[in-house]
Formats: sequence, structure tokens, C-alpha cells
Amino acid sequence: MDKWLRNPNVVKVIALMLGILLWAVVHLDDRTTPGGGFSTTQERTIYNVKVTPIYDENKFHIASIDPTEVMIRIEGKESALRKITTDFQYQIVLDLKEAKVGENTLSLIAKDFPAGVKVSIFPPYAKVVLEEKQTKEVPVQVNLIGNPANGFKAGQPVAKPNRALLTVPSGLMDEAITVRADVNIENAQSAVTKQVKLVAVDKNGKELGVAISPNVVDVEVPITQPFKKMPLQLKVTGEPAPGYSVSLFQPSVDQITVYGPQELLNTLDFYEGPQVDLSGLKADQIYTLDIPLRTRITSVDPPKMEVKVQVVPSERRTFEQVPITIIGQNNNFDTRIKSPPNGTLNVTVEAAPATLAKLKAQDVQLIVDVSNLPPGEHTVNVNVNLPQFVKKVDTETKAVIEITAKSTDNAAPAQNQNQAQTQTQAQVQPQP
Repeated sequence: MDKWLRNPNVVKVIALMLGILLWAVVHLDDRTTPGGGFSTTQERTIYNVKVTPIYDENKFHIASIDPTEVMIRIEGKESALRKITTDFQYQIVLDLKEAKVGENTLSLIAKDFPAGVKVSIFPPYAKVVLEEKQTKEVPVQVNLIGNPANGFKAGQPVAKPNRALLTVPSGLMDEAITVRADVNIENAQSAVTKQVKLVAVDKNGKELGVAISPNVVDVEVPITQPFKKMPLQLKVTGEPAPGYSVSLFQPSVDQITVYGPQELLNTLDFYEGPQVDLSGLKADQIYTLDIPLRTRITSVDPPKMEVKVQVVPSERRTFEQVPITIIGQNNNFDTRIKSPPNGTLNVTVEAAPATLAKLKAQDVQLIVDVSNLPPGEHTVNVNVNLPQFVKKVDTETKAVIEITAKSTDNAAPAQNQNQAQTQTQAQVQPQP
């Protein structure tokens, strides 16, 4: 056998056979099946493959596409088909670069499959409706979520910028679209300031996938205690020096904003401000006053105020035969003014000349109060009601009031008539 192996011709034949065998193994490997058999091609079907449209998303919007998924059948060598797994990035493409606005029917294209793989698509085409995108400007609406802490109130929110530009399909241009910024103010005790992403919603509150510019805005929500704007009432005490009267009384504010519990604010129609003392004033004066915080009021705006007061030498004026008005009368009695006989008085007043020039007779009121007075004759004080910064010069003014019971003359005939009627009824009543 050694002699046989040493023969050069035998060795050449063996080498040739080994070469042919290696060539066959290399070239037939791809056709070997797991079971050891051979075949030329394999087939596989893949369902629910997503259709990927390619288009300019800044200019167009796909209103509809049918179908959105297709079935594909792939053919090829097993080794090639084996490369197509769930992680393989192949696509079924709908190329819309040449499509027009409106309805289009276009062929589907298989993309990124391995070489040597034949792809059949079912159905082989898709219908798509394209819309052109347009822009519209809409206001930004701030939507508050939650409630501030107990006793606090949210003010008017401010968004910067307060308008946004939407890029929407032409079919949505006439639709009511709201651009909303949602801000959570739950348990807030101070102003809430934050950056908020904008969302666009339709009239039903459904979020729309449209482009918004800018897509983030700055929002500030004031958080304060409840407040109420109301008139400010000043208390004036004292009088200027003798011979002087106030010609101008000018507060810097006549209304203020009051902060405090809502239940307290609901009971207030005005706010009692500081006291202005004019005692002995002979020259013009500007008072700078703190507006006091009343019980349970946390703050007022403004906290301070000024009052400008001007005084001038006084003048006098007499109003003649001013009628006296009676109040507090009892309907069961007759009340009359016995003195002065005509029920009028002359009243002399003192004030600044400009004030006297504007004063009318009806601005001077004389009043007597007879509440709870018994029948008889009474001497009572006459109260003189005058406008502010006008004072009475006369000494104490009195009147004599007479209160008497109402006459019963009108009641007697009716009483006699009732008695006669009773007697007549007794006469016609049958005897038992």
C-alpha cells in the first residue's frame, strides 16, 4: 500500500477528488435544508405589514390612506429569507413625492429587503387623500387645574406670548381650534409662574396632532386672598378755627381694594378709613394717613392715602321760613306743631363762600322726632341737617309739639248702626 501511495499519479487523482468534494460542499451549502435535503427557493407570507408614506410633512397632511397595512409574500433562498426577522428594517413604501392634493392611487414599493428576495405585495397599491397645510393664528387659553389653598383666590392668568401660530390641514382652517396651556394651581398660596407646553384641541376637547409655534409659553397666575373693591369712608372730626371754613376736602383715593375672608367681604358695602382731625385749622393742610386694617382684614390697596384740605374765611347766609318735618308719628294720634305757629324757622348757616353760593333751600332740613312721646304738649329740639362743612350759626332751636288722640265722632254713627241692627235681629227671632 505504501508503494501505491508513493505513486505520483495516485496522489494526483486523490487530490483532484478532494478538491471536487470541497467545491461541492461550499457551493451547495446554501441549498441544504435543516433536514438534510436540498431545494432551490423558499416562500414565506407576512401579514399586517405597515404602509409607510413618504411626503413633505411641513406642506401636506394625509387625510386618509387605504389600506394602512398589507400582506406580503417573499421568495428566495433559505439563507436570505432567514435574515428577514422582526428586527429587520424593511419597509413597504408609499411614495407621495409626485402626488397631487386630493385623491391619489399609487403603487406600493418594497424597500430594504435582502438581495435575491422577491417581494409580492397584496394589494399592490393604496389610495391616499392629501391636504395642503395652512397656518392660522389663535389666542392662547390658560386652563387652571385644581384650586388654590383655602382662603386664596386665583387671579387672571397671563400667557407670554398670548397668541400661537398653528399649521393645520386646509380642511381644519374653518374649525374651532383652541390652543390651551394647562397649569396646576392646587393648594397654591402665591403666584404660580412656569413654562407650559401648548396643546391644540378641537371643539370636543380632542387633542389634535398639529404643529404649534411656539410650542412652549410662559404663564403667570396671580394667587391672592379674596378681595373686593369698595368706597372708602373718611371720618372728619373737629372744626377749623372760628371764622374759617373748609373750601376743599380732596382725598387722593375714594375707593380701595380690601383683602380678607370672602364671608366678611360679602357683608361690607364700604370701608371705614382713617380719621381726619380739622380742629383749629387756619391754613391749608395735606394729611398723609395710613388706611387702618380692620378686624380680619389682611391688607388694603393702597395702604396709604393723602387728604388735601383748604380753608378760607367764612361767610354767612340766612334761609327764611324753612319748614319743620315731623318723624316718628303714631298713627293713632294727631300730631301738630304748636310753636312756631307756622311750622317754619329761619336758619343762618356759615361756610366757605363758594359752598354758600351752591347751597339751595332744600339742602337745609329741620326735623323733630316724636318717637315714643305720649299725648300732650312737648318742647323738643329741632335738628338741623346740613351738607358737610356747613354749620348752623343760630343758638339751640326748639319747637312745641302737641299730640292728641284722634277724634271718635266718625266712629259713633257706625256703632249706633250696629246696635240697631242687633236689636232688629233679636225682634225677628222666633220664641222657643
